[in-house]
Amino acid sequence: MVVQHNLSGMNANRQLNITTGITAKSSEKLSSGYKINRAADDAAGLAISEKMRRQIRGLNQGSNNAQDGVSWCQIADGALDEVSNMLTRAKELAVQASNGTLTDNDRRYINEEMMKLSNEIDRTHASTTFNDIPIFTEDGYAPNSLRNADGNTLNINLPSGQSISVSLGFVDSDGNIVTPANSEAIGSATSYADSDYARFIQNTAASAVSKLSQTFPNLFAAASSPNIQIGLDLSSIDGRGGTLAQAWFGFGTAGDSTIMNYWMKVDTADYSAANFADMTAAEKADLAAVIAHEMTHLVMDDTLTDGMAPGAVNPYPKWFKEGAAQTASGDNGWLSNRLSKSSSDADIKNYMSQLKSMEYGAGYLGTMYLGYAVSAKNGNTAVTSANIAQGLDALMTDMARNRHTLNQAIAALTDYSGQADFENKFSSADAASLSFARDFLNARNDTGAGALFSSLDQSESQVFANAAGGATNSSYFINTDNTKYGNSYGAIYEFPQKDSGAAGASLLYLQVGSENTEEDRIPLKRYNIKMDSLTEGGTFDTTTLENALETLETINVAAMNVSRVRSYYGALQNRLEHTIKNLDNVVENTTASESLIRDTDMATEMVRYSNNNILMQAGQSMLAQANQTNQGVLSLLQ
Repeated sequence: MVVQHNLSGMNANRQLNITTGITAKSSEKLSSGYKINRAADDAAGLAISEKMRRQIRGLNQGSNNAQDGVSWCQIADGALDEVSNMLTRAKELAVQASNGTLTDNDRRYINEEMMKLSNEIDRTHASTTFNDIPIFTEDGYAPNSLRNADGNTLNINLPSGQSISVSLGFVDSDGNIVTPANSEAIGSATSYADSDYARFIQNTAASAVSKLSQTFPNLFAAASSPNIQIGLDLSSIDGRGGTLAQAWFGFGTAGDSTIMNYWMKVDTADYSAANFADMTAAEKADLAAVIAHEMTHLVMDDTLTDGMAPGAVNPYPKWFKEGAAQTASGDNGWLSNRLSKSSSDADIKNYMSQLKSMEYGAGYLGTMYLGYAVSAKNGNTAVTSANIAQGLDALMTDMARNRHTLNQAIAALTDYSGQADFENKFSSADAASLSFARDFLNARNDTGAGALFSSLDQSESQVFANAAGGATNSSYFINTDNTKYGNSYGAIYEFPQKDSGAAGASLLYLQVGSENTEEDRIPLKRYNIKMDSLTEGGTFDTTTLENALETLETINVAAMNVSRVRSYYGALQNRLEHTIKNLDNVVENTTASESLIRDTDMATEMVRYSNNNILMQAGQSMLAQANQTNQGVLSLLQ
């Protein structure tokens, strides 16, 4: 018997401390409801649980984001439903105006309501918003980009690293260039197909392309396939004094092929086929200039498809599209009727301030200056057609070969930091652009057309005097036998959209997952539903019987485009509703899994707690008894 060391007491105390610690942890689990309250409880379980918690919170927010997408689609569908109702009323009015028992005066009264309907459609486009974000945008996708038979939009934006060196910009999944296989006639032949008038347009277009290839040689070398067929539609577009001509292209599919449709419309009200034989040389030169303008559009559609295509992610601004086309045809009075070499600086500045609102005039001057700015950075500071053409050729070749946006090309090739910087400084007429404008007006000398096909001071009649003769070019061929041609490519190619979620972009993304992956984002397209987009360039006009009949077809085109866009948003809404259901299901089951890892099983833990309570009480009793053992020594000392 010893008194220095109470070993039985020490053992009882140690066991009691263990039991007390276990009981405390059990009490903590019972009071908190979690079996993991700190990393020490279960390090691996805590890491898995925390990851699941982040996923659950992210998926819950993703479900809310998808619901926002549903709301977006519902608002868009509501607006489009009203547009559809307006088109139904417009159809009723057009049918009424097409009746032969009405006078043109009666039709003008009907046209008043037609104009109001047209204005309201444009207002609906501009005023329909979600969270102050416009649902429809002028830079958005064209409704006819949904025309494909399989319901999918063909996109021409390639992944980074891939390059283009052939027209239309199609490559297969291995990066191999795909060239046109054949051209197929689409649309019935015009009644003017065999006329001198049609042949004049055909020859003039070939001559214009030849001059374009000489003006922009590097662009043509970068991307042009031979014998691209373009259909010719000779008809009254909108009556005398309106649109002179139009050039169109668009994507489509036929079987297992991708189709690029090209066609040109020339307004027979402004350029009468019946009166062609009596047209003066000046009138023919004017028509040739218009054709050169439209052919420039088609060449740019082909070689610069990324920025010109319907629904492009980074579209070129209209001032550049129209301004570049005007560089071939000359200013056509847009500049010469407003400015001369004797104009004051104030008048010039006022004109330049209209860059975005007067695309054919100020846009033309801005595009000319842009070409000059590229050339001047390389030391070519003389304001000549050669220097301007060289600069524009370098700019457009950079966009074609390097797949640069206009913003990137301006930043790379001029002293401006990008498109916005250029636009702001030109519109405000900074010293450099104002000096150019003054020199450009002097170079035109008030008599020149300002076309890049020759010196700036040559008149339109001089530039296009022999438009229908001389050199030709087979890269782009006007075929007078049909109104439209589809240039066929060997398979259906779909290229991914460039990531663009900024406000004002034509493509937004709904983040419906918890990770930064393509699968966790759903693209939401914004469309242009303005009148000129829905009608594909047509107008509502019931002032004459002929115009009223044409308006019937225009309304059909608009109605079909509205239905296409509504179908897109309806299909997307259905998809998002399924997305929400799936997300909620994943959240529920992930929560159940996380609960198994983190939550306390109250029944099991209560049994453990009760057991430990009994052990703790027993331990306390044994410790008391062990402490009493040493008291027996006192009886030996008595």
